[in-house]
Formats: sequence, structure tokens, C-alpha cells
Amino acid sequence: MKGQMEGTKVEDFRPELTYTSFEQHMHKAKTPEQRAHLETVVHHSKGEVLADLDMVLPTLSDDPQYHEFGVFGNTLEDTGPKGMAAVRGNYTEMVNNGSYVIESKKNRVVVADAEIVTEGTFRQILTAEVARKMGFVDDRSPASSHYLLSARTIVFWDFDQDGKAKGEDRYVLNHQIEPLAEQDLPGDYPAQFRTQK
Repeated sequence: MKGQMEGTKVEDFRPELTYTSFEQHMHKAKTPEQRAHLETVVHHSKGEVLADLDMVLPTLSDDPQYHEFGVFGNTLEDTGPKGMAAVRGNYTEMVNNGSYVIESKKNRVVVADAEIVTEGTFRQILTAEVARKMGFVDDRSPASSHYLLSARTIVFWDFDQDGKAKGEDRYVLNHQIEPLAEQDLPGDYPAQFRTQK
């Protein structure tokens, strides 16, 4: 279900929590291999919110497979990219359309020898064009230049023998979409995605 509200403010929006919220969970890595895998996920997550593909892509195996359910609001099917070319294209599109502006707090992290599971809350700022393309707004939605998508997310990570992530199995639940006025965007929101330059 997608809820809609009249408006919201995001003074507390902190993209850096996407990687800094791992700090309280680092002790769960009990072996050097587990620690290396967890650090790979942290590095990958930091690269995502910095829109730095040179940080993100080297953390992945040669043929990464993403399985994503709930990333789009208008389908129940797996929409994750498969293969390095598709994954690179997906991240490039996020950088180009601003949907990399994300705050993902890790409330729980489970660490095993070749697998990591994270669970937490998720907020993403979307332009109106992107929110519509992703199926979260339509002609009945309150008009706005931007929207705040909030949800819960669970991500499963597997690693190959070289310590590279094989991709992500990601589930996004309990979506809520709220109009976000231009003046309520975070102060450091990228200028190129504002309607008022």
C-alpha cells in the first residue's frame, strides 16, 4: 500500500547513514573474511550515495545479479539488473536522474562467512518525473516537484571466492510516498535536480 500526505520536511535527511549506520554492527564480523565482506558492503553503500561508480562497481563480481522486489511501485516482479552492463546502466541512470539521494539506516545486520543480511528503514528523494516512472505517483497524486519515498528494506548479499559481491537480493516493503516542496528539500540536495536553480 502506498500512502499519501499533504507535505513533509526533511531537515533530518542524512544520506551518510547509508554507510555510517554500519558502525554499530562491525563487531559482528568474527573472522577476517567476514570483516572484509562487511567492509565491502560499507564501501559499496558509500559509493552509492556519493554517486561514485568507481567506488561501487569494483565491489561487484564480473557478472553481478540483482534481484529487486518492491523497488518499483507498479509491479511485483523482479526488476533488478542482471550482468555488469545492466548493473552499470542502472547505477548510471540513478546518478543522472538523482534517485541516488538515499538515506538507508541499518537497524539489523547479520554476518555469516559468505553472506550478509541487512534490514532497516529507507528514504529516497525523487523528482516528479522519476516518481512517476517508478510507479509511485500518477494523475491522482498531489502535484509536487519532488517526492519523498519511505519504506523498509531487507538486502541479502552473497560473495564469491574473491570477496566480490555477487549482487543484491533486495526487498522493499511498506512504501509511503509524500509530496516534497522545493523549499523543503535538504540544503545539500543537488542543484541540477532542483526546479528552481
